[in-house]
Amino acid sequence: MLDRELTYRMPFERLRRLGRSANRKAFRTTWVSVWALLAFYFGMIALFIIFVDDINRLERESGIPWWSWFAGLVVVFVAAFFALRRRWQGQMKSRVDFDSAVTFKQELSGLRFATPQIEYLVKWDGISQMLMEPDGVVFSHGGLFFMIPNGAFADPGERGALIQDVFGRLNDAARARSEPLMRPFLAAASSTTRT
Repeated sequence: MLDRELTYRMPFERLRRLGRSANRKAFRTTWVSVWALLAFYFGMIALFIIFVDDINRLERESGIPWWSWFAGLVVVFVAAFFALRRRWQGQMKSRVDFDSAVTFKQELSGLRFATPQIEYLVKWDGISQMLMEPDGVVFSHGGLFFMIPNGAFADPGERGALIQDVFGRLNDAARARSEPLMRPFLAAASSTTRT
């Protein structure tokens, strides 16, 4: 067991490279399939360019429109893309239980979101923006988004109180980013908490 605390920094560029590298390693078959699809697609385009005269002659003789080969290639590419996307999503869902219950708690140091598998504590200065969706309140920390559905609140007043409290704790930059989007909800929250 590690008996000391580690402190380190991770530059943004390194995180970007890590994201690509980790995705390639973790989802290797999907990653290879995407590159194979792109190679196939560009290979077919190269073949059509090389044999354009023969293809045009065959199309004229058969009465097929000149654009049919390209349309077929686009259909195959789009279908393969969606199939690969579905496969990637299946791989993600097989590794994590996305349907597990989330427990939210507002603490003195920030907002805690927990499931049986993982826990996040987003400190007040770590909230980079506050947003509203039709079905809930969203807090972001960079590219991570945490949503509390409207149905989780006992009533609109409880939701309004949370919105006002969290908005009041945001740092200046987060408040400036959030305020134009939150203005109508802050006004509504203040009216529901006063009644």
